[in-house]
Amino acid sequence: MKTNQFFNTKRFVKYTKYSIISNYRQTLLFWGAIGFAILAISLLSMWRIHSSWNNEGWITLFLLGFYVTGLLNSGFAFKAFRSKERTITELLIPVSTFERFVYEFITKIIAFLLLFPTIFYATSSIAVIFRNAIPTQNSLATVNGLTTYPFNTISFEQLSGNLEPGLFGMLLMLSILVFILALAGSASFRKLPLVKTIVFVGLILLTGIGYFYLMLEKLHLRHPWVESLEHNLSAQQGFLIGKLTFASIAVIALIFTYFRIKEKEAS
Repeated sequence: MKTNQFFNTKRFVKYTKYSIISNYRQTLLFWGAIGFAILAISLLSMWRIHSSWNNEGWITLFLLGFYVTGLLNSGFAFKAFRSKERTITELLIPVSTFERFVYEFITKIIAFLLLFPTIFYATSSIAVIFRNAIPTQNSLATVNGLTTYPFNTISFEQLSGNLEPGLFGMLLMLSILVFILALAGSASFRKLPLVKTIVFVGLILLTGIGYFYLMLEKLHLRHPWVESLEHNLSAQQGFLIGKLTFASIAVIALIFTYFRIKEKEAS
């Protein structure tokens, strides 16, 4: 296979420009809806919650929005393959399978990891400005003779500052894996890809957890290597093993996604 038939930079840039121009309305609508939702929920939450919002409130809202938005974003990738008519139109574009795959990976996962924290910080900061401009008896405070208000913007340092070293990296890798699994599901199912992916992955997880629980707890089949891991494995080593495990599964899922797209093109 010639290199330019697999990946060509100029062709990929042209395809990226074409896709962005073709889908800019849907993209703006999606991110606009996310920004408005963050703004509205932030204002409503700060109006009802006072003392605890700056501590746990922002982190809870960020994580909830991060996973929900990320799953929706990745779970509805490869829109051109949802119907035969759109698939035929997409295949007429002179671009390779790998270039389509790379475009979806960059826009649905890499761009999301950069865009969501930025949009969350911007819209939640606007919410703080609005909320602090409407003081109430419960929210007024005086410091050095100046009237101040208790609501602050989110601190991303707090998101990882209280975690053990290495745990944040493992959780980030797990998050990327979750989005990649949603991306793989969108390449596999035509209808309701996100719902089917969640059900499928959920069944696999429940089966695995149930199996190990039955073997280790109910039947007491505790092998020596299990006890050795429990007593001799440090937290840092456990986090490293977790990151490597999640990364390996993510790579397998990406390879599966690529070949599923290639199969759809061939059929």
